[in-house]
Amino acid sequence: MEKIKLITDSTVDLSLELIKELDLEVVPLLVSFEDDDTPKKDGVEINQDELALHVKKTGKLPQTSCCGPAVYENIFNEYIEKGFACIYCGIGSKLSANYQSVVLGQKNCTKPDMVTIIDSNNLSSATGLCLLKIRDFLKLGLSREEVKEKIEKEIAPNIHTSFCIDSTDYMVKGGRCSALTGFITKLLSIKPIIVVKDGKLTLGKKPIGNLNNAIKTIYNELMKEINDVDLDYLMVTHFISPACADFIIPIIKETCNFKNVYNTPAGSVIGSHCGPGTIGLLYIMKK
Repeated sequence: MEKIKLITDSTVDLSLELIKELDLEVVPLLVSFEDDDTPKKDGVEINQDELALHVKKTGKLPQTSCCGPAVYENIFNEYIEKGFACIYCGIGSKLSANYQSVVLGQKNCTKPDMVTIIDSNNLSSATGLCLLKIRDFLKLGLSREEVKEKIEKEIAPNIHTSFCIDSTDYMVKGGRCSALTGFITKLLSIKPIIVVKDGKLTLGKKPIGNLNNAIKTIYNELMKEINDVDLDYLMVTHFISPACADFIIPIIKETCNFKNVYNTPAGSVIGSHCGPGTIGLLYIMKK
């Protein structure tokens, strides 16, 4: 049986415990500030609290960027030399140029056939859900090719990803939301819900009230379709919103029968696009 190394990028937004459990190689993407010439490695040289503090002080968002193909080429070669085949699954091809860097890294490595790239078609801990399923399929004895087919055809298209955002300030700063829309959402206490559909971010419902009310809106959507949900794993992923996570997790555990409910922090790359007070529920629908 092949020895296989799972590789992902830092947008996977998993806890250190889960990263260790899955024995993941996590490639940090980059965060660059205007007043600093040296990009910082996401999750290694900068965390969510440090990013939020810097934005608060300067009033400016950082730029985020992917790694070059050579980074992935070197990582693939490192594990190939150790006798491993590699499976990479990271941020989706429609959401970041990072996917193309991975493809070029595979093409240029010493043994491209020893590297399998799986498109999560998603972001954040939805990629983590794919990795958990990859681990499960490998334990069942599936080949890398069989795992790729199952993830891309059966798992990734059926992941439900919804995030509610406490404030649109970061979206306004980043040009993803107009100043007028930002003013209206703040005036009316609207907490926009962002969903991922077909590998792209779209605007969902717009509940009014506090963040707990918004996460309950997402929770209610979960309960409406609970009979069609794969109950192996659920992610509660947030960017500086621990109180809201502490609010909703006990409710989920009490009313649902998930085998595993994970509380996972979002990294600096994901956080720089949505800002503090962002929280989401991510789970897999049955085929």
